Amino acid sequence: MSTVQDSTTFYGLDMIGISVGGRKLEIPPAVFSTPGAIIDSGTVVSRLPPKAYAALRSAFVAGMSQYPTAAGFLILDTCFDFTGYERVTLPRVSFTFSGGVVVDLGLPGILYSPTTSYYCLAFAGNDDDGKAAIFGNLQQQTLEVVFDGAGGRVGFAPNGCQ
Repeated sequence: MSTVQDSTTFYGLDMIGISVGGRKLEIPPAVFSTPGAIIDSGTVVSRLPPKAYAALRSAFVAGMSQYPTAAGFLILDTCFDFTGYERVTLPRVSFTFSGGVVVDLGLPGILYSPTTSYYCLAFAGNDDDGKAAIFGNLQQQTLEVVFDGAGGRVGFAPNGCQ
């Protein structure tokens, strides 16, 4: 469970870190704590403060170096062309929330396919570090998300929408 921040419109999350390929990224804690983070099923791809997104993007690109890149699509700037590949291996991406809660993302939470020919990293950077991070609906799709409004908590479990 992650603690819900006081809000009348959104459920807040105490996001504290991101890991790619089992390695925690070096993101200063203030990157998430200063603007905060929310969960929003109306936002398609997760939006991250620029420093957090840059760290995620860099680690993910390094883990995907064996695949050709493709042109970006709208706000998605990290894309790959898997034409001709029968199998693609992705680095694991996980988010850590307060209390030691680690949420591993499934394929739909990591890559989004805007066309049939390529896939893009399903995250984008906010335009400045002062905006809250948003845990979007693509990242929630393979999770069961439980909202405990009375207890002020949000919980995650694997095997949500399949």
